[in-house]
Amino acid sequence: MILNLLLLALCALAAWHLISYERERGAEQRRFLERREAALPPPAVVLPPPPPPAAASAYVQVAQELLLSPDRNPDVILDVAAPKPMPPLPRAYGAINFGEGPHVVLAEKAGGRQHSYPIGGRIGPFKVLAITQAGVVFDWEGQRVAARYRDMRDMTSGGAEASSTARSGPAGLTASGSNTAAKSAAESRPGSVKTLGASEEARGKLGAGVDNFRSCLKGDDSPEGTTTDGFRKVVVPSAMGNSCHWEKVE
Repeated sequence: MILNLLLLALCALAAWHLISYERERGAEQRRFLERREAALPPPAVVLPPPPPPAAASAYVQVAQELLLSPDRNPDVILDVAAPKPMPPLPRAYGAINFGEGPHVVLAEKAGGRQHSYPIGGRIGPFKVLAITQAGVVFDWEGQRVAARYRDMRDMTSGGAEASSTARSGPAGLTASGSNTAAKSAAESRPGSVKTLGASEEARGKLGAGVDNFRSCLKGDDSPEGTTTDGFRKVVVPSAMGNSCHWEKVE
C-alpha cells in the first residue's frame, strides 16, 4: 500500500510539472506574439565616386611592354606610296589647220603609226588640251603637261623623214618654199583671220575643246582678241597659214 501511494504521488507530481511547464511555455509565446518592436531607421548607403573615363594614354606602358604583341609600336610609320611615273610623251610630226581648228600629227612611240589629233583627242594615256605654235598641252591623269615639239621629235630615220614631210605641207613643199611661205604669211598677216566661206553663224562662236581651250569654227573671221563667253581668240601664224583657237581669260 505504501509503495502504491508513493508511485501515485510521483505520478501526480510529474503531471503537475508538465502542466506548469505547458502554462509557462504558452504564456511566453503570447508575450512574444504580443510584443511590438520599434522600427529601426534605414542604414545610410554611401555610393563610391564614379571611376574616371578610360584614356588611351593610360595604356601606353601596356602596349609598349606587352611581349606577346610586337606589332604594338607607339611610333607610327606611314608608308607613302611612290608617285606614279609618267609614261613617255608621244612623238610629234607636225601641226596642220585647214580651217576646222588645229590638228597635230602624233604617234604613240617612235616609228609608230601616225594619226591626226584635234583638241580633245586622246592618244594612249594622254589627252590633247591645246595645240600651240611651240608645242602641245596634254592632260595626264588630271595633270597638265606642256610639251614642246622639239622634245617630242622622232629622231629615227623614218620619223625624221615623216616629220620633214609634215612640216613641208601636204603638197610636198621644199624647206626654202616653206620658209618663204612662212615669211610671207608673217609679213602679210592681217588683223583678222580671213577664211573662205565666212558666215555670220560662225563668227565669234566657240568650237569643240576641253577645259580652257576651244577650237575655231570654219568660217570664223572675227579679229584676234575677240572675247566670247570668257574666251579670247588667239591667232598663231604657221607655214600653212594662220591658225586660231580660243583661250579662257583668267
